Amino acid sequence: MEIGQNISARVSPHGLPNLADLGHSVWGLLGLLAAYAIWAYLPRAKLGKRLNAVISKILDFYLTRRYPIHHLETGKTLPGRPYQWPNGQGDVDKFIDGIENRATWAKDHGQIYRVWAGMKPEIVLQKPEHVKLVFRDSDRHSKAVNNDSGHLMGEVLGQCLGLISGANWRTLRAVSEPAFAHSTAANYLGLIHRRVGSYLDQCSSIRAGLIDPVADFKFLPFFVIADLLYGEVTSQMEEALRDMAPIRERLFQLVIRGGIARFSWSKYLPTEAGRVLKQFQSRWIAFNETAYRRARALEATDTPVYQLFSAVERGEISADNASQTLDEMLFANLDVTIGSLSWNPVFLAAHPDVQDELHRSIAQAEQEEGPEMAGYLQRSSTCLATCILESARLKPLAAFSVPQAAPTERVLDGYLVTAGTSFIVDAYALNVEHEFWGVDRREYRPSRFLHLNVSETRYHLWRFGFGPRQCLGKYVADLIIRTFLAHLVRNWRLEFQKGEGTDSRNWQRDLDAWITHPKVNLIVKPR
Repeated sequence: MEIGQNISARVSPHGLPNLADLGHSVWGLLGLLAAYAIWAYLPRAKLGKRLNAVISKILDFYLTRRYPIHHLETGKTLPGRPYQWPNGQGDVDKFIDGIENRATWAKDHGQIYRVWAGMKPEIVLQKPEHVKLVFRDSDRHSKAVNNDSGHLMGEVLGQCLGLISGANWRTLRAVSEPAFAHSTAANYLGLIHRRVGSYLDQCSSIRAGLIDPVADFKFLPFFVIADLLYGEVTSQMEEALRDMAPIRERLFQLVIRGGIARFSWSKYLPTEAGRVLKQFQSRWIAFNETAYRRARALEATDTPVYQLFSAVERGEISADNASQTLDEMLFANLDVTIGSLSWNPVFLAAHPDVQDELHRSIAQAEQEEGPEMAGYLQRSSTCLATCILESARLKPLAAFSVPQAAPTERVLDGYLVTAGTSFIVDAYALNVEHEFWGVDRREYRPSRFLHLNVSETRYHLWRFGFGPRQCLGKYVADLIIRTFLAHLVRNWRLEFQKGEGTDSRNWQRDLDAWITHPKVNLIVKPR
C-alpha cells in the first residue's frame, strides 16, 4: 500500500480546474482571477492602495450583512474590525501582531467584538463568564474549516486531528489518543530523561556559558516527540527530519501570510506556496512510508505511526488524516512546544529567589525518589509545576486561541450570535489582565497556583484549550518541559545579562514568529 497515494494525486500540478470549486460558474472563475490580478499587481501601482481600500469597503458592506450580529434589545450591530482584502484581520494580525493588536481592538470595541479571518467572522471573547457560556458544551463544538486560514492551511493540516470535527474527529481521536493518554505519559519518562540529558550535555552554547532559549533548545522537544511517534529514531531519521524542518517552517510562514494562498484557485498559479507545499509533502509522505515499514518490521505496534497507518489500511481513516496528524504532532508543534518551554528559563533567570527555591525542590525530590523523580515530575502541586503554569499564564503561546464554533446560538451581553459562528479567546485578557489574578497579576509569582484548584482556574486560564477538544499532547508536553527544567536547574544556574530588566512586559520577543518566543540570551553557570 502506498500511504501517500491520495495526497500525491491532490498536489499534482496537472489537470484542468474543477469549475465547481471556483464558484460553480465561469463568472465565478473570471471574478476570482480578476480579484487576483487586482490584489497581486495593482498594489505595485500608485492606485493600488486606493483600489484595495475600495475592494475592502465593498466586501465589508457585503459581509456585515451576510453575517449580521445585533443586540436583541437595541438592534445595535456588534462592533468590530472592518474587513480588509484579502485576509480580513487574518493570521498576521491575530498571531504575529496579536499582542499589540488585541490591546488596541479591546480599547476600540469593548468586551466583545468581531474580527474577520478571510471572509469568515470570529467573535473575540475576553470575559471568563463569556468563555464559560460559550464553551459549556465544548464536546459538541466544531473547529473552523482549515482553521479559518484558507486553502493552503487545508492542504497542510486540513485533515489533521486538531482541525476536523464530528464523526471523523471521534474516529481519528480514538486511534490517536492511546499514545498520549495521562496513564501512558509516565511510560515515556525514561526515554525523555535520556534524550534531555544527552541533548544538554552536547549543547555547545551551555558549555560556552551563553544560551538562546529558543535556538539552542528548539529541537529538544521536537526529537522527544519524534521518538514517541516513531520509536527511538535513528541518526538517518533525525537527519531527514532536520532537513525537512526549514521547508516546513517556510511553508507555514506562507500559510500565516495568507494572501492568494487562501483561495483554492491559487493552486493553478505558479506560486512559491505551491512549490514549497509540493516539496514538503513529497518528502513527508516518503518519510512516513519508510517509518511505517520500519515500525511493522520492529513490531512497534504501540507507536502512533503504526497505529495511524494501520487504521488507514483498515479503511477507518484516510492517509491524509494519518500524515497530517503526524505533521500536527511534530512539525506544527515545533513552534508551540518551544514557545512553552523557552520562557521558563527566562523567568527563572529574572527571579533568582524562585530559581533557588526550585533548585532546592528538585534536589530534595532527587534525594527522595532517585534521579528519575517520577512522582515529582507528575505531580501538579510542586514548585516545578507552578513555575511552568505561571510562565504559561504571563506568556500565552499566542494572543488568541484558534477558532471553534458552538452548535447552538449564544447571547453575549445582549448580542445574539447564531449557531456555527466561530469564537476565539483573548488569552491575555483571561490570563493576565483579569482581576481574578489579584493586584500582582502582572508579576511572576508561581506560588499563587498552590492555593488554586482546577475548577477555579478553568475559565480564567487559557493554555491547552477547554473541554474534550483540549490539546491531545498536553500530558506529554508538560512532562517534557518539567524534565527539561529539572535537568537544567539541577545542573546550571541561570542569570540575566547586564542591563536586562525583570519586567516581562519589556522583554524582547521574536516578531516574525506566530507563537510568542523570547529573544533574550541568558548566562548559564555550572552549579
